[in-house]
Amino acid sequence: MMAFTIKFDDNRLIEEISYAYRRIHETQSLGQSFVDFLSLGKDLQLSDHIYLRLADSDERIDHTSYFYVRMTEFVDLCIKDPSLYTMENFMFFLHLMGLSVPEHYLQYRFDPEQPVEGLINPYLKISSFEAAIRGFAKSDKSKHAVTSVYTCDGIADVCMASLYHLLTLGHAIKICGNCGKYFVPLRRSDALYCDRISPFNASRTCKEDGSQRAFEEKLKTDEAEKLRRQIYQAKQMRIRRNPHISAHKENFEIWKKDANQWKKDIKKGHKTSEEFILWLEDSRK
Repeated sequence: MMAFTIKFDDNRLIEEISYAYRRIHETQSLGQSFVDFLSLGKDLQLSDHIYLRLADSDERIDHTSYFYVRMTEFVDLCIKDPSLYTMENFMFFLHLMGLSVPEHYLQYRFDPEQPVEGLINPYLKISSFEAAIRGFAKSDKSKHAVTSVYTCDGIADVCMASLYHLLTLGHAIKICGNCGKYFVPLRRSDALYCDRISPFNASRTCKEDGSQRAFEEKLKTDEAEKLRRQIYQAKQMRIRRNPHISAHKENFEIWKKDANQWKKDIKKGHKTSEEFILWLEDSRK
């Protein structure tokens, strides 16, 4: 296939993917295409993701493909244990996979009306080359457009370019606490939610909806815990008052085991506090 490019603009925190042959040119926030691709999972084959549009027809990939499985596993390991998210470990991952970082170079763009040479005294007896070097050293780097351009030949290349560049910049990959998808917290490293549309409220982003839902869930959790303690004490008191009825004690032990399992399921996201409250209400009868 003909090579395509992915450019990372670190100042503006954006990326541009271009493939002139197929008239593809898209701009997203830095690392977004990669984490979106990683988040597809079983929906990969049904997706119109840009990586799939860039690939040749013979470059087939789904959620069971060896490369996709291992790449996801590496990212998940790094999320679980951030100490593993290092350039050294990434390079070893490339070695294990038989991959490499795609060829890349820096591309500079300056304001034509304010050349860096203009920052140097024109009366100094120095070459234009030296004037350019000294002018660049003296200039405000934040005003220059410096992009890292990676030349890619397929899906693996663009994935490795993205992950390598994120590591170079020190940007971690996290899992959104609202939608459960991967995201890159570009502005705040302690961010808990992404900027995608919330799956629970189409009028709000995960960042907007997640904190509100977490607050509401905490209230429900507190309510559920309060109710659990009330029922626990009531069942315990019933046993003390009726020590001769073994059924009360047996019922209490089963109830405690079930209640603990409910708490574990809620923590894993398999069940909700609201469902737990309904179960608790029913269990007190």
